[in-house]
Amino acid sequence: MLLLNQAFMMLWEAILENATLVSALFLVLIAAWIYWAVVGRYKKLAYGLAGMLAGVIAVIGFFTLPLFFNASLGDLTYWVDWAFHMVTVVALLAYAYIVMLPLVTSMTGSTKRRA
Repeated sequence: MLLLNQAFMMLWEAILENATLVSALFLVLIAAWIYWAVVGRYKKLAYGLAGMLAGVIAVIGFFTLPLFFNASLGDLTYWVDWAFHMVTVVALLAYAYIVMLPLVTSMTGSTKRRA
């Protein structure tokens, strides 16, 4: 429990330090769902493809996220560093999935049957 508590506290501090980036990412999220509402709301959600793309983004993020904090994977020596890193990777996976789902659905996917 201490591991998760410490990791989430560090994540919250990172969010507060990067408020401009977080705001921009939130606007991208809102724009993606507005795009879906306009273009793709009559299509079946493409859960699988969005999940695969989010997984690829998370794997890339595993290796590149430390660069945002002026570090590298070799600098992660303490358990707290690894806990924070894993929480940020999971957060990136969730964010990428939530953003990719409406975009992928709007661009691909079959049309729902209307009753």
